[in-house]
Amino acid sequence: WHTWDGCNSVNPCSFPASAMPTYTLDGVPVEFPYEAYDCQLAYMGSVIRALEAGDNAMLESPTGTGKTLCLLCAALGWRRHRQQQVAEARTSWEKQAEEGAPTLSAGTPRIWYASRTHSQLKQVVAELKKTSYKPWSVVLGSREHFCVHTSVSRHTGASQNARCKRARDENRCPFYTGFKRGGSNKVNTSLLDIEEIVTACKENMICPYFKCREDAKEAELLLIPYDYLINPTTRESMGVSLKDAILVFDEGHNIEKSCEQAASFELRSADIGGAITELDDAFDILESEGPICEEALGDMTTDQLMAHINLLKKNLCNLEDSLLAVKLSRDPTAERTMSKAPGSHILEIFGRSGRLGDGICAKDAQRINLIVRKAITVLTYSQDSTSSGGLNLDKLQSLLAVMFTPQPAELDKNYQVLVYEESEDEPKKGGTKRKAVDFFGDMTTAAAREGKPRTLCLWCFSCSVALQQLEKLGVHSLIVTSGTLSPMDGTIESFGVPFPVVLENKHVIDPSKQLWGGVISNGPDGVSMEASFKQCREPAYIRDLGKVVQNLASFVPDGLLIAFHSYKQKEDVLKAWRQSGLYDEITSRKPIFDEPKGNREMQLTMEGYSRALNREMPAGTGTGGAILAAVCRGKLCEGIDFTDRQCRMVIMVGIPYPNRNDLRVILKQSFLDARGNQGDGRAWYTREAIRAVNQTLGRVIRHRNDFGGVLLCDTRYAKDGRLAPIARGLSSWLAPSVSVLPSFEAAAAGCRRFFGIAAPERAKAATPEQPKSLGQVGQPQAQSSNAGSGSSSATAGGGATASQAQSRATKKEGVSLSALGALWKSLKAGAAGAAPPVTSSVATEASARVLASPQLAGAALAAAAAAPVPAVADVWVPNRTAFALPATKRALKVALGSQPAPPKASAAAAAPKQAAVAVGAQKGPPLAPPA
Repeated sequence: WHTWDGCNSVNPCSFPASAMPTYTLDGVPVEFPYEAYDCQLAYMGSVIRALEAGDNAMLESPTGTGKTLCLLCAALGWRRHRQQQVAEARTSWEKQAEEGAPTLSAGTPRIWYASRTHSQLKQVVAELKKTSYKPWSVVLGSREHFCVHTSVSRHTGASQNARCKRARDENRCPFYTGFKRGGSNKVNTSLLDIEEIVTACKENMICPYFKCREDAKEAELLLIPYDYLINPTTRESMGVSLKDAILVFDEGHNIEKSCEQAASFELRSADIGGAITELDDAFDILESEGPICEEALGDMTTDQLMAHINLLKKNLCNLEDSLLAVKLSRDPTAERTMSKAPGSHILEIFGRSGRLGDGICAKDAQRINLIVRKAITVLTYSQDSTSSGGLNLDKLQSLLAVMFTPQPAELDKNYQVLVYEESEDEPKKGGTKRKAVDFFGDMTTAAAREGKPRTLCLWCFSCSVALQQLEKLGVHSLIVTSGTLSPMDGTIESFGVPFPVVLENKHVIDPSKQLWGGVISNGPDGVSMEASFKQCREPAYIRDLGKVVQNLASFVPDGLLIAFHSYKQKEDVLKAWRQSGLYDEITSRKPIFDEPKGNREMQLTMEGYSRALNREMPAGTGTGGAILAAVCRGKLCEGIDFTDRQCRMVIMVGIPYPNRNDLRVILKQSFLDARGNQGDGRAWYTREAIRAVNQTLGRVIRHRNDFGGVLLCDTRYAKDGRLAPIARGLSSWLAPSVSVLPSFEAAAAGCRRFFGIAAPERAKAATPEQPKSLGQVGQPQAQSSNAGSGSSSATAGGGATASQAQSRATKKEGVSLSALGALWKSLKAGAAGAAPPVTSSVATEASARVLASPQLAGAALAAAAAAPVPAVADVWVPNRTAFALPATKRALKVALGSQPAPPKASAAAAAPKQAAVAVGAQKGPPLAPPA
C-alpha cells in the first residue's frame, strides 16, 4: 500500500542518468527521467516562471500526474541554471550587463521542500533518487523523531529537551559525544530519508538530531514537515535563515488549516491547574535538593528561582480568577454557555489584576519564558520526579508566544476569543491533580471555588497570518501545490498573499475512455438520496442506499470505495444494513471492510482488504473484489494511494460539510461574515466540503493507465438536470466527465457500459465450451448454445418450455439452475429426503452468486423438480471451469454415485414460471464464456 503518487507508473519508460531527456523551459534546461507528457511540461513550466520572476505559485495537478517528480526536477534544474549564471557573472562583465542577469550578491536560493508528514517526505526522497540531480539534501525533524538515546527517547516535548540537555551536560549520551568528536563526517545525509539517516547515525554512534541540524546550515535541499516551517517558535529553534529561500508546500490543501492551528491555542482550567502543580513540584525539589540542582540553574541561585516560581504561581492564580470573571450566556446556535469577543480581548483577560497582584502583560513574557525553562530543567533533573515533566508549563510558554506576537489591531482582524463552560460529558484531558496543600496557605483554586471548569480559546481564522510572516522573512518564492486545491479563487483569497502564477493542470489520462462520473438523485426504489442531517437517518433512505451499493457491487470490478461524510453516518448505516439483512446481501457480492480509527486496526483492515482483492474467484461467482467503507477527511480518503484494482469506483455518500455543531466551525463562519460580506462564512463552509469531495474522488485515478468511476450519491449535487453550484467546484480534470443522470437505472447502465469498454478483459466474447462430465472424460461433447441470452420474460410466450426459458434467463448467472438443482437432488440428503443446506460444497463451487441468494437457490430446486435431470455437462461455467477444483470433483463424484433424493414437496411445488421470474429479478453482469 502506497502513501504517495509515484511517477514511475505515469511514465513507465525511464532513462539512465546519463541519457535523461532534457527540456528547455523558458530558457532553463530541465532534465527529466522520463519522456514528459504535455501536462508535466506545463507544470514544470509554471514552476520555472515563478522562480524566474521571484513570484508565488499555486499549482493544482491531479494525483497521478507525477507532480512531485516534476516539482523536484523543475526547482533543482532552475537552481542549477541560476548557479551557472552567478558563476558566469562573476567572471564576465558582459554576463553581468545582460538583462535579467542575477546580481553578484543574490547567490543561489536554497530549497525548502515541506510536506505534511515524514512518511510523505520519505516518498519525496524516493522520487529525488530517480533524478539526475544529486543536491546536498537533509531531512529535518524534532528530537521525538531523531533521538536514539535509550532513556531520553522515551519522553516528548519540553521534558525530552531538558533530559537531552542534562544527558549532554553530564556526558551521558554516547551519540552526542561521537558527534562532537567529529564523527559526523562518517555519515552523509544526502539523498537519505529520515529512517535511513537514523539507522546510519546509530550504526556510527552519532546523534542524528544534531547531525541534521549541522548539515542544514549548508544543505541545498531541506525536507521538513510543513508544521515546522509554519510555527514561528519551531522555525526559530532551527536557527536557519529563510531569506531568499524557495519554500515548497506539497499536499497544500491542508495548509489553511495548519496555518490557523499554528497561530491558535486553547487553555483549559485543568491546564492552568497542571501548570501550578508543576511549579509546586519544582519548588519542592529546589527546597529539598537545592545544592544538587544548582548546576542546572546557570547564573540563577536556588533562592532566586524559588522567588520567581512563587511570583509566577500568583500570576496563574490571577489568571484563574480572571477567566471565571468573564460573563457567559447561553448561545442558541452552539448550544453552549459561552462568550465570544474580538481577538484583543485576550490581552484584557491575561492582564487583569487580581487579589494576588498584577496580571500577565507583554513585558512579562520574557521573564515567564525564562522561569518556565528553569522549572522544567529542575523537574527533569530529579530522576525521582513523578510530575508530568513540565508539559503544562511548556503549553503556557507556547501560548504566550502566540498571544504577544501580533499587535492588538492584528488580533482583532484575524483572531477570535472564546470562553466556554466545559460540558460534563466532555473528555477530560490535560492537567494533573492539584496538591491538597498549597504553599499560599488558605488559598484554594478559583476553579475549585466556582463550579464548572472553563476553556479559554484564542483562535486564528486566517492562514494569511502565518504566510505573511514567511513573506516578511524575505523568501524568494512560495510554491503551494496539491492535487485538490479547487475551487482556486476561494483558496487564493483565503491565503491572503498574492499568487501571480496559477495552474489548474490536466490529467495524463483520456477522461472520455478512462473515467466515468455520474450524479444520482434517487435510489433504485425512488427514494431521495439527500443525505442531509435529518434525511440520512430515515430507514427508507438507508435501505435504498444499500440497494445502490448492492447493485453496483454486482458488476463493478475489484475495489469499491464508499465515502461517508462522517464516522457517525458510516456506523449508523452499516448497523442498519446488518439489522435488515442487506449487509449480508452486499457482502455476498463483495466483503465489506470498515475503516477503523486506530493505526494498528487500520493496518489489519488494509491487509484483509488486500487479500480479498487478490483472492481467486470460483468460476461464475461474479466480479470479486471488496468494499471499503471509509470517511471523508479520514486516513483512507486522504493518505492512502489506491492504485489499479484497489479502487475501481468511489461512491460519494452525501456532502462532507464540516461539523455544523463544532465551535470552531460556528465561530469561523460568523467571523468571516463580520469581517467581510454576509455569506462569506457560508462560502467557506461550502468550499471546505467540495475540497474534501475532490480529495476523495481523486482516489480513483492514480496513473496514466488507470481507470475507474465516481458516483455522487446525493440530490444536492444536481439542480434542474444539471450540476448544482456546489458541484461546479469539482476539479477541472474531473468535472467534464460528471453528468446528472435521470435515474439509478440510467446510472447503472452507463456504468456497465463503461466497465465493459475500460476493462476489456472482462468483456471478451468467445465461443463457449461445455465442461466434460467426470464419467465421460476424453469423449467429444456437444457445444452448448449461445442462444440462451434472452430475458426471463420468455417463459410467457414463444413456445419455449419452462426449463428452456429458465436456462436462457440464467446463463448470465454463470450456471444452469436446473443443472444445479439436479446436483442438489443427487446429494445424499438422509432418510427424510431433506434438501441440503445452501452451504453445500457443490453449490459453492458451481456458483457463489446462486449460493448467496435464497431466491436463486429456491429457483434452482423448483426448476430441477419441473424438468428432467440433465447431464452434468449441461452445467455451464464462464471464464474458468470450476470442475478443475478438487472440492468440486469430490462433490460431483458423490452426487453421480448416489441415488437421487427428491427435495421437499414445498420446494418442488414451486411453479417454473415463478422460479424464472425470481431469477430474472437478480440481475448481474454479462460474463464471457471461456475461450
